[in-house]
Amino acid sequence: MLGAFLSVGIGLYLFSRPQTPVEGPATAGAEAKQAKNAKTAFEPTDWDGTPVAVVYVGILVLLVISCFAIVIAYPNSLTDVSRALRINPPGPRLQTSNDADLRRLRTEEDKRLNGYYWVDKQKGIAHIPIEEAMKKLARTGIAGFPKAQQ
Repeated sequence: MLGAFLSVGIGLYLFSRPQTPVEGPATAGAEAKQAKNAKTAFEPTDWDGTPVAVVYVGILVLLVISCFAIVIAYPNSLTDVSRALRINPPGPRLQTSNDADLRRLRTEEDKRLNGYYWVDKQKGIAHIPIEEAMKKLARTGIAGFPKAQQ
């Protein structure tokens, strides 16, 4: 409603103000040219910036007032739904202690790489430390693979 009154007021201001021609070098001889061809017109001046500023301010005021009007018209719309998390989503969970997690990972890696344990006890397959496995492989070589020349 306010926007309608505002736009009607601006329109009345724009169309009811007097148009004053400006005489200057741009309009010199314009009347003589217009007398020769009556269908052509000459714009004597640029459009005033005041109506543009009034429309701009009017739109800003309308936007601010409409925001408040919506909040007043619908008071329960902002608090109608609880946004609290009611269930815990399934993992993966974020790390809570980076240093402790890294120490635990390094300890498990060191135990696997540098320790002895059974891979399959029934078949007699055991894991040996990686350093020892590399030394043994260097001494004996790989079956079916050509030996290095010394």
